[in-house]
Amino acid sequence: MIDIHCHVLYGVDDGSMDLQISQLMIDQMAQMGVTAVIATPHYRHHMFHYPTQQIEEAYQVLREYAASKQISLFPGCEYHVDHDIFDHLETGRVHSLADTSYVLTEYSYSDSLDRILSYTQELILRGWKPVIAHAERYEVFHRKPRLAEEVVDAGAQIQVNANSILGLDGRAVKKASRKFLDLDLVSYIASDAHDLVERASHMGECFSFVRKKYGEEAAKELFEENPGRILRGE
Repeated sequence: MIDIHCHVLYGVDDGSMDLQISQLMIDQMAQMGVTAVIATPHYRHHMFHYPTQQIEEAYQVLREYAASKQISLFPGCEYHVDHDIFDHLETGRVHSLADTSYVLTEYSYSDSLDRILSYTQELILRGWKPVIAHAERYEVFHRKPRLAEEVVDAGAQIQVNANSILGLDGRAVKKASRKFLDLDLVSYIASDAHDLVERASHMGECFSFVRKKYGEEAAKELFEENPGRILRGE
């Protein structure tokens, strides 16, 4: 399995607090069969600064540890979309997913479909491939999950959290995430893991659930094949 959305870097956002927790998160992922992870610390104006130097230092340290556990670690960012996103991506202020043309975009719970579509279309025009982070969380899709088809038709891809599918984050996100799966709108399932307990990775459990309900081919596509295309920049 390949995890494209994970807050495993320590001391840079609301994810792992220290190196020991990060190492234990890596151990946990290795045990469930994860072989590659994109570390995606938050960038959000006035909330998460995305401290470049700290991120690079933590990344280099953790990459070596991950390699010792047969996990390849790649840089990334979960970008809470604002008007600076284009400049920040183009200048390298933040990492795209594995430094490819894919970018993990996050929106506010109450953002409108028009806002999501507007930024999606502009990113695509500028040569980026937007991946909508945990789309099942957004209110607009709770009311009408089929509206996500408009985002996909516009050229974005949808990522949902393993915990949402398993029902660990509440009824609304569970309902939306499973509806997305039923409608074949999901390209990636990721952990969005922040720690070892409250927001731990449940990739292994979710893989088993998806394989049982949707079949082996669907599980491999969502957890391995599609994420692999990001790592290869395809």
